[in-house]
Amino acid sequence: MTNRLYKAKMQRLTIYELSVTYRADDHALLALDQLSLELFPGRITALVGESGSGKTTLGKTVMGLLPEYAEVEGSVRLDDFEIPGAGESKLNEIRWSKVAMLFQNGSANLNPVHRVVDQVAEPLVHHRAAEKKEARMQAERALESMGLDPLLGRRFPHELSGGEIQRALLAMALILDPDVLILDEPTAALDAMTKAFVSRIILTAREQGKAILLITHDLDLARNLADDLVMLYLGQVMETMPAKDLFYFPLHPYTLALGRSYPSLETHRDLGGIRGDAFYRISHRHPQKNGVVRPHSHVVGASPSHENGHSPPKGCLFQPRCTQALAVCTEKTIPLLNKGTHQVRCLRGGIATELELEGVSKRYDDVTALGPTSLSLRAGEIFCLVGETGSGKTTLAMIAAGVLRPDRGRRVFEDRDMDRWIKEDYSSLAGRIGLIHQNPAQAVSHRFCVFDIVAEPLRIQNQGSDKEELRKRVMGALKDVHLSTETQFSARYPHELNMGALQRVCIARALVSKPSLVIADEPTSSLDPSVQAKVLKMMLDLQIEKGLTMLFITHDLGLARKIGDRIGVMLAGRLVETGPAVQVMGRPAHPYTRLLIAGTVGKVQTAVARQGRASSRGCPFVERCDQAREACSLSYPETSSLEEGLQMVQCHFPLAYSEK
Repeated sequence: MTNRLYKAKMQRLTIYELSVTYRADDHALLALDQLSLELFPGRITALVGESGSGKTTLGKTVMGLLPEYAEVEGSVRLDDFEIPGAGESKLNEIRWSKVAMLFQNGSANLNPVHRVVDQVAEPLVHHRAAEKKEARMQAERALESMGLDPLLGRRFPHELSGGEIQRALLAMALILDPDVLILDEPTAALDAMTKAFVSRIILTAREQGKAILLITHDLDLARNLADDLVMLYLGQVMETMPAKDLFYFPLHPYTLALGRSYPSLETHRDLGGIRGDAFYRISHRHPQKNGVVRPHSHVVGASPSHENGHSPPKGCLFQPRCTQALAVCTEKTIPLLNKGTHQVRCLRGGIATELELEGVSKRYDDVTALGPTSLSLRAGEIFCLVGETGSGKTTLAMIAAGVLRPDRGRRVFEDRDMDRWIKEDYSSLAGRIGLIHQNPAQAVSHRFCVFDIVAEPLRIQNQGSDKEELRKRVMGALKDVHLSTETQFSARYPHELNMGALQRVCIARALVSKPSLVIADEPTSSLDPSVQAKVLKMMLDLQIEKGLTMLFITHDLGLARKIGDRIGVMLAGRLVETGPAVQVMGRPAHPYTRLLIAGTVGKVQTAVARQGRASSRGCPFVERCDQAREACSLSYPETSSLEEGLQMVQCHFPLAYSEK
């Protein structure tokens, strides 16, 4: 704080339980719903959310620029000045001088028949009563401070590029040195160099002590520039957090899904998305026979893919698209809950843990297939498990699926003890977990036709008594995996199908019971690259649309990097490294992970030359490790936490530490 050049007294903007409704005839659109936040001097608050979430409405409310048909409830205060309800003359006293806004769609906010320099000078003329000549000179200096030649200011808006217009608008917003700056998509449609320049201007404004509201779709910009971040959905705040937590520590399923949808340089995974569409919070009223009109009490749940229909205004707004929604989510009003440095609007307190394994292990006679291993899967994530053949991946997966019973350890699935669940009602547990085996040809009975293969789980779970319902479920599963629902196809036998079609049949079988967790053991290893790409794309689409949690086992690190949210590396029955895919692949902490990556990217000679047996004591990689020291042979390494808890590694001398 000591290096910041604050003015004598910087003003603070406080927004409390702000609701904005746009009304037209018998319909109303709720744009903001009891939103509260505070903008502090010298801090940047990023406001993030999908289009239509109410971000621009908030900016216009602060500026007092809402149309007449907008109704405002709640408070927006600039220190002691209440903005809603203030007259136009009072608002003009604070606009540009105390609060300024950079509007979206740059060129649309400039008058096409006036020169740019005159428009930049306009706040000086109107608010400071400056002479036009002096105002124009100051405007030219302001443009020059934005890296623009003053001669450009003499041009008309249509003669400037998009980046030049954005710099001119920034000069206009800053020319009266306001205390509060609202930036609505300040870097949209800008090239990388102009974007970097605008970012530096924003950071300079923060250093000068300005309170900044950064409205943006650019999640990288929000994470890198902002101090605090507010996640907005249909006018409601879903989560507030330190901006640096955006990609790696989201608590709300909406935050996680939106982060997956953004092409960040800090993530490797292919773009995901959010299932379904957001509805519009439109209410309407019906005139009664006696001419009396009821209040706006009926909410129309409308979206681009759904017809309008009445739905009560209660429950979680994100529930129709959520990966972990419960029945109660449609019934209760959900408040913002404090969770450490976050606030989250979720009845489950944030992203739930779908599966938790605590110290599970498995031995076959005197062979340890899996040492004590702990693993947690969050609802809706894809966790990729990689490692050499015989490292324990399939054993761990079968324990997670409930197929194998561990010798020791505890398993919790959907907040229930899995071992107790297996004893009490195994069929209902089996229906919640879908299993895709490694070799599709060996995973099905060759006496079964396609219909019987897909229907098998339902029959085992006693859900096949109603033949029509069984047929409907099977055909729905085949349709989900893009296979024919014609009788001629469903009557075929495995030997009549190619490997790609047979694998899709196996995926349909895993999904037919509508599981929440899918265990996929090398599901594409027997497919050629083109078929593998199609099957993987289909699986990722299904994972998003059905909100599945997935444990995906693969030898292919390139594949894990493209589809995984997190990666776990198995070695000699131990999980030696876990973390976000971008961290594990970009900066491996365990020498074994680095060796696997070296083999993947073509350094196979090095990888093969260092192969050897696992040590019977100490670190299992000691015989192959070029970083090994005496301690590595004497004891098994404890788990270390790196990158603020993002990466976990079992190594005496993690690479990410030693190479700093």
